[in-house]
Amino acid sequence: MDKSIGTLLLLLSLLSIHTVCEGFALAPVELAPIPCNDKAVEKLSRLAATYINEDRNDGYKFALNRIANVHLHAQGPAGNVYYLDLDVLETKCHISSPKPWKRCDVRPFMETQIAGNCNTTILHTPEGYSYLYSYECTLVPDPPEKLQQTCPTCPLLLPVDSLQAVNAARLTLASYKRQSMLGAGLGVKKITRAAAQAVPVKASFVEYTVQECPEGVTEKGTCQRLTIESDTETAGFCAGSVHGEVHPEVHVACEMLKVQNVDILRPVQPQGHDLPQDPVIPTFPPVIDDPVNDPQPVPFDPTLPPVVEPAPIDPMPTQPLPFDPAVVLNPSNPLSSSSSESAEGLGNRQQPPSAADPFDSSSEEIGGPVALRPPFNFRYQRPDRKRRQALMENTPSHNPIFLSDFPSGPSPFRSCPGPSRYTTV
Repeated sequence: MDKSIGTLLLLLSLLSIHTVCEGFALAPVELAPIPCNDKAVEKLSRLAATYINEDRNDGYKFALNRIANVHLHAQGPAGNVYYLDLDVLETKCHISSPKPWKRCDVRPFMETQIAGNCNTTILHTPEGYSYLYSYECTLVPDPPEKLQQTCPTCPLLLPVDSLQAVNAARLTLASYKRQSMLGAGLGVKKITRAAAQAVPVKASFVEYTVQECPEGVTEKGTCQRLTIESDTETAGFCAGSVHGEVHPEVHVACEMLKVQNVDILRPVQPQGHDLPQDPVIPTFPPVIDDPVNDPQPVPFDPTLPPVVEPAPIDPMPTQPLPFDPAVVLNPSNPLSSSSSESAEGLGNRQQPPSAADPFDSSSEEIGGPVALRPPFNFRYQRPDRKRRQALMENTPSHNPIFLSDFPSGPSPFRSCPGPSRYTTV
């Protein structure tokens, strides 16, 4: 008896272990690296750069430089999770610019390039949709010592809150206000980049965003006070430079991202004398030769062609020519009609029309009777879709699993890292 109970317990334990193993069999496939030159990987990498630029709200847009490493976490019916290690470069387009990152110019090394790396996680579903699950980007500018060795006269980066950067932004924005009607009420919102050089001429370079200032601007060029009714969104992006100290030479270029509150679209109203509404056509009285008010006859000009008199109308009625009507109705079937667009002989036209297909009707021509239309209560009967909806409702849902730590390590494939799209120092 004890032996049978022990055997039963052993069978139950084996059954439970088998059930647990079946549960683990449904777990995702183990993480594996894949080549960096795979077509699907290249497409997802470009899509990831687009998603990252759309999600960010500060700084400059990133351009994809190369694919450093890729890991695939296949999860069966839940789809595939891609872990993309991407190298990016900073462009000259602000993040609020509507231009796509593929059309933005990468900042050259003379202006201190900023390169970085983005760890991106993307889910690709079996239906063909891709979703950005997470990303983390780290950017590092080129060291100034390295830039000085390559280009000794190139400008070096400055802190964006330095006095030199603030003065350069104020001078360039004031110059833009004098040149353009759109910058009358603008103020500096945020300085995004600043640089300076000492040789051959002392110069400052600054880039900043602008916004509308309904309450005026301060001495630094920023808004005096922002109210709830005022527009606090970014109105544009400006880049300028100041060369010299005594009589500085200022250059500035701004890209307006929205229409300002400037009255430039109102049509110009006419000024001065009131113009008549309807034009007056001058008339001249006829020439009178005698007191009887008889008009002078028009002299005959032999160069003009002779006037042709119309032919007299014959009082006898004429028989109308036989014609083929556009649409002929069939008395036996009031909804059927036949069209006479084909070129037939005169003898064939006089024959009575044959019964046509009820759906072959052409009653839009002029000159013939119009065929009867469907009744007003006619409604299109949609097919029953309950069966398809039931299948969609019964489809089980699968939730993907994302790793908490981004996978790292060298790739066994020779295609990783991929080739660089841009040249760096």
